[in-house]
Amino acid sequence: MPDGSDAMVVLTTLADGDAKDADPRDLFAQRISEVGHLTVSFGDEEPPQLRVALPDLTLECVPQESPDHDPDHLALRVLSMRPAMDHPDGSKVLTVTARTPIVTSANGVASDTHRLLDWKEASAAAAKSAELYAALKLVDSLEKAERQRAATQRTHFSAAKEYWRCKRCRALWRPADHERCPSCGHEFTDADRRQPEVGKVEFTVPEGEQINLTPDAAVLVEPEDEPNFVGRVSRIDHHRHTVEVTCRTFEHAGSEGTITPSFNKALYQAKRSVLAAIATRDFGVGLLAQLMVTPERVTAPLYAEQEHTHDWLTEGMMANPPQDRAVALLGALAAGEAVFIQGPPGTGKTTVIVEAIKRRLAANPDERILVTSHSNLAVDNALERLAGTPGMRAVRVARAERVHPTVERFRCDDEDDPRLLEANCYFATCATAATSAITDMNFDIVILDEANKARVDEALPALRLGSALALVGDHKQLPPVEDDALYGIVESDEALETLVNRSLFELAWEGRLPESARCLLTIQHRMHPDIAAYVSAASYDGQLQDAPEVQAYSYITRTPFPVALHFVDTEGMRGVRERRGPGGALRNEAEVRVAAQVVRLLDERAPRDMSMAVIAMYAEQVERLRQALGRRRFKRPVKIDTVDSFEGREEDMVVISLVRSNERGRIGFLRVPNRLNVAISRAKHLVACIGDSATLRAGEESMYGELVEAARSTGGWLSALDIVSPGKPQRRRRGAGQTAAPRVGEDGQPLPAVEGEDGAARRRRRRRRRGPAQAGGAPRVPGEAGQPAADGAPPQLGPDGEPLRRRRRRRRRGRGAGGGTPGVGAPPADGASAPVDGSAAPGSLHFGPGGETQSFSPRRRRRRRGGGGGGQGAPGQSADGEAASVEPPPAATG
Repeated sequence: MPDGSDAMVVLTTLADGDAKDADPRDLFAQRISEVGHLTVSFGDEEPPQLRVALPDLTLECVPQESPDHDPDHLALRVLSMRPAMDHPDGSKVLTVTARTPIVTSANGVASDTHRLLDWKEASAAAAKSAELYAALKLVDSLEKAERQRAATQRTHFSAAKEYWRCKRCRALWRPADHERCPSCGHEFTDADRRQPEVGKVEFTVPEGEQINLTPDAAVLVEPEDEPNFVGRVSRIDHHRHTVEVTCRTFEHAGSEGTITPSFNKALYQAKRSVLAAIATRDFGVGLLAQLMVTPERVTAPLYAEQEHTHDWLTEGMMANPPQDRAVALLGALAAGEAVFIQGPPGTGKTTVIVEAIKRRLAANPDERILVTSHSNLAVDNALERLAGTPGMRAVRVARAERVHPTVERFRCDDEDDPRLLEANCYFATCATAATSAITDMNFDIVILDEANKARVDEALPALRLGSALALVGDHKQLPPVEDDALYGIVESDEALETLVNRSLFELAWEGRLPESARCLLTIQHRMHPDIAAYVSAASYDGQLQDAPEVQAYSYITRTPFPVALHFVDTEGMRGVRERRGPGGALRNEAEVRVAAQVVRLLDERAPRDMSMAVIAMYAEQVERLRQALGRRRFKRPVKIDTVDSFEGREEDMVVISLVRSNERGRIGFLRVPNRLNVAISRAKHLVACIGDSATLRAGEESMYGELVEAARSTGGWLSALDIVSPGKPQRRRRGAGQTAAPRVGEDGQPLPAVEGEDGAARRRRRRRRRGPAQAGGAPRVPGEAGQPAADGAPPQLGPDGEPLRRRRRRRRRGRGAGGGTPGVGAPPADGASAPVDGSAAPGSLHFGPGGETQSFSPRRRRRRRGGGGGGQGAPGQSADGEAASVEPPPAATG
């Protein structure tokens, strides 16, 4: 263990107070000798890493040749030292007897990627260090899961189609089909070949090969006969069995190979480094230590109302007092200070960031500012809003395949690019900022946008680069990205579940953060007042207020959507229950039908300039909606996606499919109010939520009961039956928890329930009640149950004089064409009953008016009245072959 190494820091701390002027290495060697037997575990890494387990410490080591070249001596180079930890799953374990341990500085290597936790202080103050230990454990678990995922999600491809992007018109074209760009005629030159634009490669996966990749995943493409290259999965088509990868194309995609999720080792090293630095109270991360361990000590700039009398630099902005305070705090941030800004939907979080950056650059053009977020979309959005700011020298640090075309001109991923040194405003994701050319830079301020979606381990490496910090987000909206695999890692560990489900922003805001470091934006500029009233009451304790421009909003449609907030209730609708597909994916076919009808009605009745979107809570439901709505033609584009994809966006009209409908009231993650808050708050003028109120209220009454009642209070509640089949009565199914009315007998008393009774038994019992009930088969009085009415046809008698039991016969359409006479048993035109063969034999079967041969179908009745082919005879003949006479219909008069 060399002097000044991380391991020596721990050894010195352990030895503090044990013996003055003693070498910590000697004390540690004595400690090992007292243990006697050591447990050493090792995995499959190259070179293999050994974990030496002591009663209270775990040492990460690598083997090396002993100084005396004795095969009986084991020499280990210590990489890191941590509190005791369990052996990794799948590792091999052996026991080593330490007879004469020697701890020396010879051949030692210092490591700054495995900064060590202060073990002694952590033991004395477990409450303060518990989150740090949990964060480090989370990083280790995530790295292990990434390794396993990369191995299990490897996908083979059997063919590849390359598409190049033209530098002149930016159109995609296939070099195998065209020598020049078919759009503009540009010829692909050697210069283009040396510096190609981002294109795409479509890989064909063999039949039977499962596609385990996920969209937007970084991948490594390994062709069998060409060099490897990296890219990003932009699209997966399971029907065509293709995977589309966005990348730089060099005409070397190959014909066969594999696609594997890439694994960023440097990112996990950066995460461990910053967590260990916080634990050891490194002076360079003192502000991060305050955020994690002692948020009550965070300091913020002083704010005075009279400081904000000047106009905003952003044109067309009508500022309000909360935004003025937020901009002032961001503009006055100095080294060692931090501020948290919560921006509910439509309150202008991005506008505040843009204005604050403009003011800081106007005051100091040489200042270095880093704008970061968890996603490329949020970073590109902020850069697009700031493009053209006077004095701003912007750089977008990212790979080409991850940058939106509108900000491509700002992109830079070359460490030798002079723009990296000349810029004053940098834009990058959290992961890129921690592992790219700007990692070693120091920034005057780091602004983390959408901080509510960045986990602790994702945010800290990027925040480490700034002297002052600003976290802007809203923990009432979507939490950090949810991943089923991630929940599998942290299952049954409460501390890890807290870190996975909550962001650094939420941990500090809900903790002991002082009021001087908080700023809540309360004036919303997006939603109709009816929608904003529900959002404010449900998620923000009624603190949201409407800006003047939204107070002037009017209703945009007529019946059946006359207001702004609607709840389309599918309770009682047949076939409304949710279904599970492969892998447990949830869908609801009834809601798909209702959503299609709602979209059609809104498309017909809303103004043409109004945009529309459909949001579903489950990905499988999104696919079903795309299939159903893709076959229809609308007056406007209809965007369909999950709620996660719509965060940060807004549309004039939004239709929401909540999907869940079951008898047990299980609604899964719909219990979390964040998703419903985001989905509803995307709408500006109208929102229609489609769901089963019985299931939703059984799962979370406080949230969904409030939604249903809010819709009722504004006149926006309506039944899905009225939408799908207006004016057509339907039999409603019983709702969850409702029971059928008890059956009663002739005396009015309830009939006893028969266990195991089925529908067939009930039908037989009804037929028996309709049949003759008197002994001996005596005829009953006309008009009684089971007998024809007194003014109807007489009952049919058999040869023995007993009433015949009528049987329901299935009527079949005759094979003859129209023009024939009625078949056997059809009544004559004058309505009198007649025997089949012309004679009225006793007991012969004949039917009067209204008999069961009378068709219930209007079409069949018209055919019979007109002599159409409905009987058994040939056209124009009766049943016995004689010619039939058909009277023409009476001529119209008047």
